Amino acid sequence: MNFLAHLHLSDGSPGSMLGGIVADFVKPANVAILPADVRAGVHLHRLVDGFTDRHPVVQRSIGRIAGKYHWFSGIIIDIYYDHVLAREWPRYSTEPLRAFADRAYAALGTLLATIPDEAAGFIRAFIDDDRLLRYATPAGIEDTLARVSNRIARRIPKRAIRLESAMPDLLAEDELLGADFHSFYPELVAFAAGCKSAPPT
Repeated sequence: MNFLAHLHLSDGSPGSMLGGIVADFVKPANVAILPADVRAGVHLHRLVDGFTDRHPVVQRSIGRIAGKYHWFSGIIIDIYYDHVLAREWPRYSTEPLRAFADRAYAALGTLLATIPDEAAGFIRAFIDDDRLLRYATPAGIEDTLARVSNRIARRIPKRAIRLESAMPDLLAEDELLGADFHSFYPELVAFAAGCKSAPPT
């Protein structure tokens, strides 16, 4: 899942929200130095990702575009699922998306000093760009895919790819991808709730 879903699935505390975002930026060896509530958010993020990656409905979504995008199809679907969640947010929350985004940004901003510089820089730009609201539009998702492509090109230039080129395929499959998401996401919400209520191991 991508950032909007991870924030939504957190326990709503600043630390849990921050952990849900920085999990993609913090090396496993560095997790131990994070505050305990942020570590719990990182742990939940990774459990959610594991559940998502194994789920047959998600695999079905990936299969809808995998012929062209191969290994990157999972990344593309994670991001597009955030688009479906954002545009149909009232199905999953009584809090307006604008209010949720502002609350999430405020929570993240209070803890930026506790995380590595790279992650903090990403989150500042994420907030400044109002990325959570932009997920609700196709243009915002296309821009997000382009930004991820730039990050991939910097980190692993041999695997550089323009993920935004998937937009025509995603829009062509939008009805089916939306149905996949709405079949899958309630199960993920229930899974995350169980993780949050379970004692830490």
